[in-house]
Amino acid sequence: MKLKTDDELKIRRLRRLSQGQPILSVYLETEPGLALHHGHVATLMDIFRELRERTADEDQAGLAVETDRALAFVREDYIPSGRTLAVFSSRPRRIFEALSIQLPLLVGARFGPRPYLTPLELALEDHPRVAVALVSEEEVRLMTIVLDEIESEHRVKEQVPGRQRQGGWSAFKYQRDRERHIREHFRHVVGELRELQKKLPYERLVIAGTDEATAAMVKLLPIGLSKKLAGTFREEQFGASAELAKRAALVADEAERAEELQLAEEIRDRALAGGMAALGWDETLQTLTEGRVHRLAISASELGSKEADNALDLATDSDALIEVVHGAAEEVLAPHRGIGALLRY
Repeated sequence: MKLKTDDELKIRRLRRLSQGQPILSVYLETEPGLALHHGHVATLMDIFRELRERTADEDQAGLAVETDRALAFVREDYIPSGRTLAVFSSRPRRIFEALSIQLPLLVGARFGPRPYLTPLELALEDHPRVAVALVSEEEVRLMTIVLDEIESEHRVKEQVPGRQRQGGWSAFKYQRDRERHIREHFRHVVGELRELQKKLPYERLVIAGTDEATAAMVKLLPIGLSKKLAGTFREEQFGASAELAKRAALVADEAERAEELQLAEEIRDRALAGGMAALGWDETLQTLTEGRVHRLAISASELGSKEADNALDLATDSDALIEVVHGAAEEVLAPHRGIGALLRY
């Protein structure tokens, strides 16, 4: 199941919560094809057993209330969908939110004064909303993709004069008029992209179409949209939406991996030159504890370990930016055990 607009609103509300009465946050791996919930319930009980062992005695009664609420939801109301179920529960604060996420997230549970959003935030950061514009001389198909699924789609078609077959002065004027209409159409597409950004803010933009159409669109993009451009590819207007989304997601993913590699190399080069960067667990955890980290990079293969959980918690508490890196960027950090950071000071 994709991340719906109402799920985004839930996340925004959870982000705004200040510290207060403890809230249970739990992430459970799910299997959409499972007819009964017994397997999910057993796994959830194991997660809660581990959580109780880590929870102070004075919080055990409150934790029991919230775990019972979550278990009741999974037993009675939950229809398995997606790859991960995220539940946030606090009876004293009148909070109970459940989200089904299409991607696998870090499994586990926390009970603390604020919702534990790090696994969800990491997934959203690694799979940002992508806007796709499939453009031709008289039409545009606009689409948004979230967590690798189509979120929204609509078309805008304009009346552009057809090609003139006859010659002469009238044909020249006709062709100029046609070119003017085409330019206006592409400007309207830019306006549509701006409106889409207001309604469904996106981090990446992919433009598809003929070589001529994509080149014309790229030239017209204002600076704000140009910075979001992940790339272009050739595609016809009649292409299937699912295939268009798949190709656009690959382009956006390549741009994401390129930025990760650039970050990893910057961290490595600055640290080795004695600059404002840290490499390896000892140095990076120390700077995280001191609140000096501006941007943390951690290999995807390191996630799930106690060290990684500690690093992510420290980064979240100090408002450091977190980047989970993959592929070539992981290889850059591998000699330093998969972690590094750019520092504030």
